Amino acid sequence: MWLIMWRKKINMTIKKIFNGDDFGISKGVNAAIVKAHREGILNSASLMINQKYAAEAVKSAKEMPDLEIGLHVNLTNEYPAAPVQQIPLLVDGQGKLKNGFVNLLLLSFLKPRQLRQQAEIEMRAQIVKYLATGLSLQHIDSHRHVHLIPQIFKAMRELQKEFAVPRIRVMNENIFNTLKYNKNKSWLFDGALIKYVLLRFLCWWNGYKNDVYFYTLMYTCKIAKEQFNNVKIPSGYKAVEIMIHPGMPEIDRQYPEDVWDENILSPYRTVELKTLLDKNVAEGIND
Repeated sequence: MWLIMWRKKINMTIKKIFNGDDFGISKGVNAAIVKAHREGILNSASLMINQKYAAEAVKSAKEMPDLEIGLHVNLTNEYPAAPVQQIPLLVDGQGKLKNGFVNLLLLSFLKPRQLRQQAEIEMRAQIVKYLATGLSLQHIDSHRHVHLIPQIFKAMRELQKEFAVPRIRVMNENIFNTLKYNKNKSWLFDGALIKYVLLRFLCWWNGYKNDVYFYTLMYTCKIAKEQFNNVKIPSGYKAVEIMIHPGMPEIDRQYPEDVWDENILSPYRTVELKTLLDKNVAEGIND
């Protein structure tokens, strides 16, 4: 009897997904994700397929079969995957993606049909480009969380069904649960609370749920070992996703022409890599 109960307990243990965002954005981020998987606890990554170092990331991913890979949709920076004439709302005169989160949110209400159609065209192009690499598409999320913007989310849901993508990232983190286990109050001063409220509202608006709990939104790009101090995940979830942004700024400083986002050089990327290399971190999350 005790053996049966022990087996049931093992089977019910929540899956812990440590996901490295921005795979393909730079050489330093690529190197950090590889290191965090091979030497640490990183077991998932989201690939930016329209970035200069995406091909390098794909090559590395194929050498790490245990690393779950998904698509990190990018609608905000660099060059699109779709022909620019098909997505005029999304690109500037140089053919680069031009809209930040706020602009896309406004367009979702001011030009909803155009945004939905053009976002679907670009996201479809990125999915097709991703699948052409031969990698399995295990999940889908986005740079700057733009997929949660209502009209973009509607388009993504249709694409999820069409391409049979297992899950879309949603922000279902319970702020009270998070703060119960974290004494770090940096979110009071860095805008994280405003971001949390907005993204949670958009998730409610979109009406989409899954069985993966999201943790650490309040500490984005500042995730250290201290955020994993015997954290209890709310009941009803089969997995928990920790979004993390590891990097090696010392490598990226050697290629300044490729750094289009200052966040790539943030010292917090080094902190988050260190977090992923500490194998005791995963033990700090419990169901």
